[in-house]
Amino acid sequence: MLPMLALALGLTLDPPAVTTPSSEAVPPRLEQNKPIPACVPDGDSSLFTTLHPAKATDKDVPSPPGVSDAEARKAIQRLSSPKPALREEGLRMLRTFTAPEGQWAIYHASRGAEGPIKLQVLEHLALLGASGQAGLTWIAIHDPDAAIRNEAAVRIEQPASGAALSVLEGALRSPNHMVVNQAGLLAGQINAVKAIPLLIAAQFAQDPVRDQSDLAWIAIGTQRSYVANLIPITGNSSAGFQPVIGQIYEGVVMAIDDAAAVATTYRPGVHQSLMALATLDSGQSTAHLGWDLNAWVGWYNDTYRPILAARAAESDPAREPK
Repeated sequence: MLPMLALALGLTLDPPAVTTPSSEAVPPRLEQNKPIPACVPDGDSSLFTTLHPAKATDKDVPSPPGVSDAEARKAIQRLSSPKPALREEGLRMLRTFTAPEGQWAIYHASRGAEGPIKLQVLEHLALLGASGQAGLTWIAIHDPDAAIRNEAAVRIEQPASGAALSVLEGALRSPNHMVVNQAGLLAGQINAVKAIPLLIAAQFAQDPVRDQSDLAWIAIGTQRSYVANLIPITGNSSAGFQPVIGQIYEGVVMAIDDAAAVATTYRPGVHQSLMALATLDSGQSTAHLGWDLNAWVGWYNDTYRPILAARAAESDPAREPK
């Protein structure tokens, strides 16, 4: 299984060329050292697709240029006010944050607010079409609060839009294992069957590990005993000596103090969603494939792609000549 990890590690981010409608319905085969097909051939390049490698923290994700954090904080403060007039003003201000940068600013400002205020922000994003769906997808993957991630996920439309799939794809290609695992869980939650090729490659990853310390040693030799010292012992009309036994080692010691290895990280959230989506969409159990990358690639090329091809033929039958 592990030799085939080169398939996942050698993937690039280049999407495949799109020529005909049938090529969109049936993605290319999975080949070793070849790019994995994109979830959406014409991927979205909005703000939230560029934030995917970072965690949802102030230090990792700065506010985009041109966004007024002060206005966003002011809107959240109005929404949190006990006075109805101020809450109404805050709601009016909230509705003005419609651009992706504004969506990020209002979400960022609401992270310290109470739960109902956060839900109002999520409801606002859910009304903003494709860009709002991208924002909800990002939040459903990166927000540190599991409850907020779930609330964002339930507001993502199904089938997922191209903007949402683009954000999901970026997260699945992230080097951050936690981000990839949460993106895999979200893929199963929103039934993102178009992400199956990426899920296959993202089930596990190998990272180089280098350590410099006393890691291990092997000793091959002979141990000999000898009298190293004598301790005199005296008594009434008697004397004697207590020997001190020493040890001598003869042989060779091999010490390892530097090593370069590869650590395999398994992502159970990705694996579980992959099995559920693959079984549901193909109508055949995939439990027997386990974690075997060879088996998954063979299943995708030889079993799943013919199913997609048959569906494409049914939805777009060839026209009979007149």
